[in-house]
Amino acid sequence: MSHEEAASHSRSGTIFVVGLGVGIVIGLSVGSVIALRLGSEAIDTMRSLFDRMSGRGNQVNFELLLQ
Repeated sequence: MSHEEAASHSRSGTIFVVGLGVGIVIGLSVGSVIALRLGSEAIDTMRSLFDRMSGRGNQVNFELLLQ
């Protein structure tokens, strides 16, 4: 590997790490602002919707079977 190729590899790796760091900071900031604006009730609603869509709480509701 020549010196120019090594420098190019190093530069692209550095740009990737910087982009990753900036993305994480922006994501946390935007998520925090959204959470503060919506409030805990809306966040709980969104969390329960996500749990329902992901199938995390898939249990048989036996009360509904008795009807």
